[in-house]
Amino acid sequence: MRRVWAGIGQAVESAAIAAVGIVLCALVMLAVWGIDQGFGGDPLLQWRTAADAWLIGHGVDLGITPGRTAVLEVGLEEVAQPWVLSAGAWGIGAITFWLHWRSGRRLASLPLIDTAVALVLGTVATAVVGLLVGSSAQHATVAPNLAHAAIFPALVALAGMAAAVFTTHRHGWLIAVARALTVEERWLRSIRAAARAGFGSCIGVLGVGALLVGVGLFVRFTDALLLLEALGVTAVGMVAMFLLQLALAPTAIVWAASWAVGPGFTIGRGSSVSPLDTALGPLPAMPLLSAIDPDPQPWMAAAVVLPVLAALLVGVLARQSILSGADRPVHWWEVAIAAIGGGVLAGALLGAACMLSTGAIGPGRLAVTGPDAVLVAAWAALEVAVGLCIGMLAGGRGTGALAGGFSLPLASDGTGIREFLGFGRSRAPGLDAEDAEAKEIEDRSAADATLTEPVAPVVARGVDGTTLDGTTLDDATPDDATSAEQLDRSDADADAEHDRR
Repeated sequence: MRRVWAGIGQAVESAAIAAVGIVLCALVMLAVWGIDQGFGGDPLLQWRTAADAWLIGHGVDLGITPGRTAVLEVGLEEVAQPWVLSAGAWGIGAITFWLHWRSGRRLASLPLIDTAVALVLGTVATAVVGLLVGSSAQHATVAPNLAHAAIFPALVALAGMAAAVFTTHRHGWLIAVARALTVEERWLRSIRAAARAGFGSCIGVLGVGALLVGVGLFVRFTDALLLLEALGVTAVGMVAMFLLQLALAPTAIVWAASWAVGPGFTIGRGSSVSPLDTALGPLPAMPLLSAIDPDPQPWMAAAVVLPVLAALLVGVLARQSILSGADRPVHWWEVAIAAIGGGVLAGALLGAACMLSTGAIGPGRLAVTGPDAVLVAAWAALEVAVGLCIGMLAGGRGTGALAGGFSLPLASDGTGIREFLGFGRSRAPGLDAEDAEAKEIEDRSAADATLTEPVAPVVARGVDGTTLDGTTLDDATPDDATSAEQLDRSDADADAEHDRR
């Protein structure tokens, strides 16, 4: 019964989270409708626009059929052709993911079966809300894909909850999987290092993309302002445009990261934006696209070094935190596995992000936009692996011989940056924080028990060397002499331990 109530509570919470995103989109449209339009026109149009914005923020495709009115306004027959808007504004979906992440951290404290039931019911509740929103937004001009409306928001909610549960129990699950696959314990250290280094490197490369977007907008800020003035938006419209750019920011960051990796991205069929070449055609009127420099500069080719440097920093942290261990040194093959595995994982994650950021943003040639996920994944895996390898080899401090001929001893103290990236204080291989603390307490108890262990009694001796029963020391048995030596040694050890304390 308890797990049923946990599932029902999570279903209600997931539905409320979905409603939060929809209400935020509706409030923006309500402000535009009330202030700019004076509450004139069809109110259902404002609702459909808000619903479409929430759905496309979760990757739902929108089928658009402009009709004859658009042909008369634009003057081109091609405008009347139906097309699909499939480029997601993932900033809206990030709200759903983050709120479900917080919810998943609470679910992680429940038993496994209760957690599974809550995950399923929360996903189903989000799917129902998405289906209802998609059904209410159907129109002859813009019609969301109902299958996508039911599946994609639910997948975002499931990903948030599952990620929170997984990260909470990551050490225990790693050990369980290793035992199920009969993986030896000596491999766990390098596997864990590869996983954390891969995630950390992916975050680092995306951070490089965010830095490039910010620098591009700062340098070309005047062009963005001129574009806004050309659009002729009002003050409320400018706020709505700003929120739209925030919703598109995750896609822009992924595009900039793919540009830094090397392959770049396209905005329309036949175009190319990369550090080596830039060929652009007509672009949508988006201020965020003003960050693109239409004239490539020679120094832009050096941008491909930035992902390597980000991975190098992560490799240093991984070497000093994850691969460290007082029980045995680090072998060269452990560094190789961590670097190559981390590069492959980071490439796969960046490739998946590129897949989510591609899609159509308009009819005709604009049906092909975004980076090539396969090329970005391959180049990112190579660059990250090189950076991790250099960082891990150079991440030791001091001198000292390690296995395999390396002289790279490790520092195991954690820092705030390491904790943020998942590189906490080093622990014994295969142990999480609770197990490590329990093991430390057990070792201390064993040491105290050793100090207080009773010793065998010895034969009492007189001043002249004779025992109480009249025998001399030479006549004493070997066991008696051994007991005397043990007593002397125990007293000396106890005095030394007392001095240390």
